[in-house]
Amino acid sequence: MQRISLEEKVTNKKVLEGVGLQRPELLLTIQRRKMKYYGHLRRHDSIQKTILEGKIDGRRGRGRRRQTWLGNIQETSQMKMCEVCETALDRRRWRTVTAHLGDGMAPT
Repeated sequence: MQRISLEEKVTNKKVLEGVGLQRPELLLTIQRRKMKYYGHLRRHDSIQKTILEGKIDGRRGRGRRRQTWLGNIQETSQMKMCEVCETALDRRRWRTVTAHLGDGMAPT
């Protein structure tokens, strides 16, 4: 956006100031877009939906579990996963959930 080279020593704060955004505002925008995309995936049959809902066979590696995309959606929406899946199928309800993201209102 600002054509800053990776070799330049510019902090994230300086880049965000140059664009005119604050960090919490940027993170909220990312969360909203992620939630909208999840709703889109749930409503359409696609390879992405198959991959998203798929399970991988085999053993889990050592250490702490990695954060999953679906886990992040659940954390952002503050709903149980079954509620998230059901709500995302109804476009009108999902839009209200994503619209009230970050303003403290409880999802319905």
